[in-house]
Amino acid sequence: MSAPAGVANASLFGRTFGSFFLVVATIWCLLMVREFREVSVVNTRNGQAANKMWAEQAKQQALLWATHGAQASELLARGLAQQEHLREQEWMEIGYEPPIIALQVWQGERLLYRQGPPEMDSRLLPDEQKFESDASWLYVEARDSEHGILVRRWQEVPGDWHFSAQGLIYYARPLFYSLPIMLVVAWVLLRAGFAPLRRIGQDIAQRSAKDLSQLPPSPFKELAPVVDSVNGLMARLQERLEREREFLLDAAHEMKTPLAVIQLNAESLQQDAAPRPNEVERRREALLRMNEGVRRATHTVHQLLALARSGADHEAMDLRCLDLVALVRDRIVLRSQLALQRGIEVELEAPEHCALLMNRESLGALIDNLVDNAVKYSPAGSLVKVSINPGEQDIELAVLDQGPGIPLAFRQKVFERFFRLPDQSQSGSGLGLAIVERAAAQHGAQLHLSEGPDGRGLLVSLRFPRTG
Repeated sequence: MSAPAGVANASLFGRTFGSFFLVVATIWCLLMVREFREVSVVNTRNGQAANKMWAEQAKQQALLWATHGAQASELLARGLAQQEHLREQEWMEIGYEPPIIALQVWQGERLLYRQGPPEMDSRLLPDEQKFESDASWLYVEARDSEHGILVRRWQEVPGDWHFSAQGLIYYARPLFYSLPIMLVVAWVLLRAGFAPLRRIGQDIAQRSAKDLSQLPPSPFKELAPVVDSVNGLMARLQERLEREREFLLDAAHEMKTPLAVIQLNAESLQQDAAPRPNEVERRREALLRMNEGVRRATHTVHQLLALARSGADHEAMDLRCLDLVALVRDRIVLRSQLALQRGIEVELEAPEHCALLMNRESLGALIDNLVDNAVKYSPAGSLVKVSINPGEQDIELAVLDQGPGIPLAFRQKVFERFFRLPDQSQSGSGLGLAIVERAAAQHGAQLHLSEGPDGRGLLVSLRFPRTG
């Protein structure tokens, strides 16, 4: 059965705990590999050296007792038994089980002494007719040619027991004893280590949808980036909510006046369904005022919608590589009616094509407002010049009019919503340049206001970065 959507199946705690167990098991396996290598290489070398030494000792014993005639074998056996006892003690004192041996002492064709290996269950016995070392037994000879003494000694490879089932159990026993203790300690420590992260999650889960306050800073450097990221997200959400709240308040405030005009004139027209001749002019004026109110309300709604769209996050925009020249040409054609009414010529100076990564709707609103403002504030019969100049690093879009311009003291204020210059005779909502500024910011463009080349009018220039 699959888990519900949004429910995490993976456990960070379990992943860390499992990684700890894996690391412990890996270290144990590496230590075992090292131990087995030491047993198979080092102990074999040391065992062969010891085997040679004890064979020499046996040769000296044989030389000592070989001249005693009939008692030679008995005296030699007693001396070699004492020697074997010393050998076993030596191995046990260094912490190893004494390796099993087989020993033959010859004088010419006469066998003076033989010590065969004891029964060793399933362990392989040495082949006393094979006079060389193999994987299980080390073989060495010690000779004295003058007296005809020959010692043949086989010794079990030291550490062979390590590779048996009993040896593996011996090595695994400490791990099985200590692993549960280590895992319990690791579980307790990890639970304590993850506690601050759980507290952060509980703090967020217990908050209401309206609580966007900052999380307290974490004293842990591992959790500080998480807390900072969550606080940054909450700050952006708070900013967006404030922006939407301001937008609703601004929209309500700006729509009050045209709606009041419409309502007042509509009531005036309803007072007399059949007007008298002397009231025809009054009704005509009321209709004109009501139409003006509808036009103003419609324009304000469009501007408010354009402002809301221009306030969208840059990351959320659908940016495509489109032709800026074609877009500007289309927007100028759509805005040409007002220019024709006032006898204003709108001139476009641009190359045939100019590609730009853009959001068509947002950049279209920017161009509409720049062209509308230039036509609206230019004197009748003047020229509005729109130019596009591609450069190596950026693309410049400029709109130049022959209007009164904007005084230097107000060139920052005009980007505020609903701000209008003092003593302004032209109607408007005061949102045009605010829309232009936001749309420019969405496209990473630099916006600049200045006077025209001859000191007259207003030059609005935007520099868009090239994307490739």
